[in-house]
Amino acid sequence: MADPRTVRQLNRQHMIELFSDGQARSRAAVARTTGLTKPSVSSIIDSLLEEELLVPAGVGEAAVAGGRRPNLVIFNPDARAYVGVHLGVRNSSVAVADALGRTLARASAPSSVGDAAAGVNRLEPLVREAAERAGVPVTRISSVGVSVSGLVDHRSGRCLLAPNLDWHDVPLREWVEELFGVPAVIYNEAHAGALAEQRFGWGDGIANFVRIMVDTGIGAGVVLDSRLFSGAAGIGGEIGHCRVEDNGRQCACGNSGCLESVASRPAILQSVREAAEDGTPTALASDCDIDTVLHAAEHGDAGATAALRRAGTALGRGIAYLRNVLNPDLVVLGGAVTRAGEVLRQPMEQAVRCSSLPHSACRLVTSSLHHAELDGAVVLAREHVAL
Repeated sequence: MADPRTVRQLNRQHMIELFSDGQARSRAAVARTTGLTKPSVSSIIDSLLEEELLVPAGVGEAAVAGGRRPNLVIFNPDARAYVGVHLGVRNSSVAVADALGRTLARASAPSSVGDAAAGVNRLEPLVREAAERAGVPVTRISSVGVSVSGLVDHRSGRCLLAPNLDWHDVPLREWVEELFGVPAVIYNEAHAGALAEQRFGWGDGIANFVRIMVDTGIGAGVVLDSRLFSGAAGIGGEIGHCRVEDNGRQCACGNSGCLESVASRPAILQSVREAAEDGTPTALASDCDIDTVLHAAEHGDAGATAALRRAGTALGRGIAYLRNVLNPDLVVLGGAVTRAGEVLRQPMEQAVRCSSLPHSACRLVTSSLHHAELDGAVVLAREHVAL
């Protein structure tokens, strides 16, 4: 027999999720929607009103002419605040969101490469800055979601390895909870990006899809049967460390020929330099950035074009691995490199066709989300730490 307290807690959570759409409802309407008895619904709503998670919202229309108009209640967006954190390779960003998960303000600062403790401690003034801009007292913060550019065991909350940040076996959850005094949840940035894509982007309503982030690093967030797949140790989806080139460059992970060593932002810049050294005509300086490379490729620069075509071919091979193994309905590409356009996409799609099984066809689209890893961290704070 189920513990009544557990049943009540599940019903309470279900009711919170129902009201999280921001719509006002009567007790009778909630009972019809949830299938719970009216006394159970009234008891839970009364407790949520006492906690100020719900607030009165006037009266509704009578069900029948001349009938009594029902009292309505609605979710209180000011009842809680959530913090999302993205610990990226170049920048660390925070977002403060209301109880409905709507981002109110953001703040960012350069990341701390080689010093994880300093990187985490830097979050406290960033959160205060964002909270002040949002008009949210920090005492209202209920939980923190963190996405990090590295391998994460989300069960223990440890960042096992972040090679591009030079972080090793960092107890992130412990440090973040100690810093803010509230529960925290830690995920890999690609996984958080997939959660954001599922909620706000192309993945909405798609049961099986993969989101690949192509930036300073490369990783994939895999959603199967509408649930994020993290693997046994939480490091599933590390497509960036699958070999796509024989006798390729050494990767930051210690292996060679990895997708990340060919198609990431730093790898493309290295390919441009190598092309120039090999005599390929290019107007690009050795210290150019990725935006300059993308612009040059649009105007036919041979060095930029060669670097992006090489990256596109490697990405196509990596995507084919995922299509053959997972058979997803959709593959979404996100990150700065995906702005390259046809010069990258054409060789990528050709490599996908050459390396995929003929029956594994699926759509390949570019993400429209600009802060996916940060937005996903807010989703983690709100949905993976119970109200």
